[in-house]
Amino acid sequence: MKERECNRGRQAKFIKWSDINLKSEIMFTGLIKETGIVSKLEQIPSGIELIINTSEKLYSEIDIKSTIAVNGRALTILEKENLGGKNKLKFYLSSWEKAKQYQQVKQVNLERAIRFGEEISGCLFYGIPCGQCKLISREESPEGIVKIKAEWNNSLLTYLDIKDQVCLDGVLLQIKDINQSLICVELYPETLQKTNLGDNIIGSMFNIEIDPIITKLSQILEKKLGNIILEKA
Repeated sequence: MKERECNRGRQAKFIKWSDINLKSEIMFTGLIKETGIVSKLEQIPSGIELIINTSEKLYSEIDIKSTIAVNGRALTILEKENLGGKNKLKFYLSSWEKAKQYQQVKQVNLERAIRFGEEISGCLFYGIPCGQCKLISREESPEGIVKIKAEWNNSLLTYLDIKDQVCLDGVLLQIKDINQSLICVELYPETLQKTNLGDNIIGSMFNIEIDPIITKLSQILEKKLGNIILEKA
C-alpha cells in the first residue's frame, strides 16, 4: 500500500490511502451546462417545497428520484410536470436553513449527477457544501474577466492553496489568491454566460465545497495531531 508523507511543523506522519474513504454513489464535476429559474418556494407540512423551471432538454433527460445539484447542493427530484408549457422539477428541503439560499436568487446553477460510463476529468464533488462564503468585492477587467473575493471563516481554508479548485454555488473555479480568510477567483466570460455567478452583488452568499480528498485529509491530520498532543500531555 502506497503511503503519502504529510508534514505539519516538525512532525512527519504517514497517511494510508486506504484511510481516505470517499463515497462514490452521487458526484458532480462542477461544470455547469445550464441554469434554471426558481418558480416556487413554500412551506409544506413536512418541510419546504422547491420548484424550478428547467429546459426541455434537461427535463427529458432525467427521471423522478434522479439527483441534481442546485447551486451546488445535491437534491432529489420528487416530481416532474409540464404546466403551461413550462418544465417544472419539484424538490424537498428539510428546513428553511437550507432553503433560504434559494430565496435570495431567481436563477440557479443546475448539474445532473454524473452517470456510470461518463468520461471524467478533474475533481469530483459530492454536492454537499462545506459552508457558505460571502462576496465582499468584484472587479471587472477590460477583457470581461470578473475578479471576485469571497470571505470564508472556516478552518478548512488553511488546507487550501493557490491553484486548488473549489465549487462556488456548484461552479468549478480555480483559486487565484488566498489572503487570511479571503479567497480570490476569476470568472471568465463563458462562466458568466453559463452560470448565475455574474448576478451576485456585494454581500451575496455562495455555497462552497472544496475537493473531498482535501476535506478528508484535513480530518485525518487533525485527528492524528490531536492524538500526538494527548500522548505528550
